[in-house]
Amino acid sequence: MSRDLGHSVHDTASSTILVVDDEATVRDLITRWLTSEGYRCLQASDVPSAWKCLCENDVHLVTLDINMPGISGMDLLFNIKSMCLDTEVIMLTARGETAFAIEAFTRGASGYLLKPVEYDSLLFQVHKGLEHRQLILERRQYTQQLEDKVQEQTLAIRRAHEETIHRLVNASMYRDEETGSHIKRVGLYCEQMAKVLGWSPDDVEMIRMAAPMHDVGKIGIPDAILQKPGRLSDAEFEVMKTHTTIGARMLAGSDSPMLQMAEEIALSHHERWDGGGYPHGASGLSIPEVARIVAIVDVYDAISHDRVYRPALPEKEVLRIIKQGRGSHFDPDVVDIFFSTLPTIQDLGRQYPDERGARCGNVELFPSGIEMSPAAWPTALPV
Repeated sequence: MSRDLGHSVHDTASSTILVVDDEATVRDLITRWLTSEGYRCLQASDVPSAWKCLCENDVHLVTLDINMPGISGMDLLFNIKSMCLDTEVIMLTARGETAFAIEAFTRGASGYLLKPVEYDSLLFQVHKGLEHRQLILERRQYTQQLEDKVQEQTLAIRRAHEETIHRLVNASMYRDEETGSHIKRVGLYCEQMAKVLGWSPDDVEMIRMAAPMHDVGKIGIPDAILQKPGRLSDAEFEVMKTHTTIGARMLAGSDSPMLQMAEEIALSHHERWDGGGYPHGASGLSIPEVARIVAIVDVYDAISHDRVYRPALPEKEVLRIIKQGRGSHFDPDVVDIFFSTLPTIQDLGRQYPDERGARCGNVELFPSGIEMSPAAWPTALPV
């Protein structure tokens, strides 16, 4: 039952009217009058045949007798207004009780005529019904156009946000030499976990865009520390840890919920469930959930891929390390969610491998503040 939004009430040749009446003489008379005015008419003698006609044709208006054998016209009116929203209905009856008229209009009829029907009254009601239908269709079309425009503008804003994010992340990557694929994977992994956690679609999209900014604060770390090929001193490690607060300050003060989420992530993604992380030693549920999610996927991705200072760990060893950190480094419930969506995460990892020749910064930090050497990586966790 498709409807043509461009139909004009003045284009009678494109208007289809179904005449429903159990009296053949009445059907024929109404059909003759309407056909003479240029309308295309169909006929039905009872409710079942009328409904079949409605299902098979694009009917714009129905003239419907109330009193018919079997199922009444009033019942058909209810079905039409429930299922054929764009079809107008004019009720006809030989009984003049006010209650019938009230019930007809309550059920959605646009007109009500007493038999015997007069020619001029019929044409007036038909024209009024089709005009009402056209106004509804035009209003719907206008509303749809507004919704489409809002959707286009929302998409444009979202793309602008994503471009801003990518440029900001790229600026930090130039100094840290982080891989673009790592940044993308972290966002996609977080997106999948948020879906499993039952987040709203808007929040799922936000964490996908916000998570890649987790290390943006490294742009404020001196090159001598950020790109140092060897072990950091205790003092240098303290400076390195400030990338969390630097990133949070860079992202602070925005009215954008997505950037507010990114601020939380940048500040807290190195906190630990047991309170042994930084910068504030937060623990448990005091760590924002978004940061608890990023903490796991960042570690998982970092130790799953080659870096210039060490090879990737075997997948079995990576998963053992994540399990070992359950309840100490990581939120135990989020670890469980991670493993429940692991096949999807692994598939995303295969879809977005590191670029040829890509490399990260030379230092992978651990709880002790030392770089990960080949001898250390089986048991150490980056933070």
